Amino acid sequence: MEKDHLITAIDIGSNQVVCATGKLLENGSVELLFASSKSLKNGLKAGIVTSIQFLSKAIKDCIEENEKELGIQISEIYAGIRGAHIESLNNHGVKTISRSDKEISEDDVYDVIDNAKAVHLQNDREIIHIIPQDFSVDKEKGFENPVGMEGNILETTVHIITANISHLNNISKTISHAGFSVKEFVYHSYPLAEVVLSDEEKNIGAAVVDIGDMVTSVVIYQDGKIKFSKDREIGSYLITKDIAYLLHTSYEEAKKIKENHLYAMHSVMENDEEIMVTVNNEKKKIMLSEIITYSKPRVEEIILTIGNIIKSAKIDINNIVLCGGGSMLKGFDKAFQKIFKDINVRYGYIPDDIVKIKDKKYTNQKYITAISLLAYPTIIKPRIEMFSEIETKSNFFGFSKKILDFIKNIFS
Repeated sequence: MEKDHLITAIDIGSNQVVCATGKLLENGSVELLFASSKSLKNGLKAGIVTSIQFLSKAIKDCIEENEKELGIQISEIYAGIRGAHIESLNNHGVKTISRSDKEISEDDVYDVIDNAKAVHLQNDREIIHIIPQDFSVDKEKGFENPVGMEGNILETTVHIITANISHLNNISKTISHAGFSVKEFVYHSYPLAEVVLSDEEKNIGAAVVDIGDMVTSVVIYQDGKIKFSKDREIGSYLITKDIAYLLHTSYEEAKKIKENHLYAMHSVMENDEEIMVTVNNEKKKIMLSEIITYSKPRVEEIILTIGNIIKSAKIDINNIVLCGGGSMLKGFDKAFQKIFKDINVRYGYIPDDIVKIKDKKYTNQKYITAISLLAYPTIIKPRIEMFSEIETKSNFFGFSKKILDFIKNIFS
């Protein structure tokens, strides 16, 4: 198997790591080959490294499982990151076209993007993504590619995502300690949203809500582009914690109850049943409906908190797409729908023409972010971040001829 064909990405979650390896196909899409996951009790909390030793071992075990399964050697990985330390903003850039012909060149587009990213950041911040949202020429908006057009003033708005430098360095050190290197840091919800949203959803307004164990991420699109992104330290662990406290049982047992039996609300419960629970070292039967009564206030709090994040963006949306391991609580989508009555709610999935997934076990939500990261270097970044749409486009996701020639060269 040719090494140049392979991409490996690792999703560093709230308290687990997921590693996915894929193969670049000739049409520019990716085929998932294998994915593995490791849960941690120590070393990682809400996307932040708390122990290099513990986390590096989990990362090493995870990647080596992929290597062993596929018979390959992995050296570089794309690292998906999350956490409350990640911040974002939108900024505006302007470029005056002073040449006599007034024709906008590729360099002009790069210059205006450079002007837009010239924001004052604190010394502890680092930019990880600069994503152009739109261009305008002489105050006329809506230009996807202004190269070759005439105008006096070129403007753009970009979405800038930054991360705390110390946290990035700690992740880099951890991965290096595991024996690998970081090819690039990627904000995890950015490629996730790019692949799970349809073009129509991106245009009319949609929020992708990635619910993790300790971190929930909200990304909002409108007019085809990312407009807002936010990570908040709230997640499904709070539900587990409440169950453990109210039932006087262990966290691990409460987690099993949540994952195997619990529903988001009574109205979506299929059948009430007795659940055997260890309470104060004794076995006790408790009705499922009673446990839902305990967990319901927290479920509502999580949904309302997410609603407040969406409301703070001041962007109209028509769709909410749920993703992530924390969203797997039975009936979570219906609970969202009950609160967001006028908004369509569905679960996210990765289209087969972006990442081909042959083994359906990988359609489980816990793998979705790591798998979506495989599309970042080959599909998302060339199309959006590197302004590579200035040449003749193919029919596949707006790939430029330059990118497709690059892919063809790999296979030649």
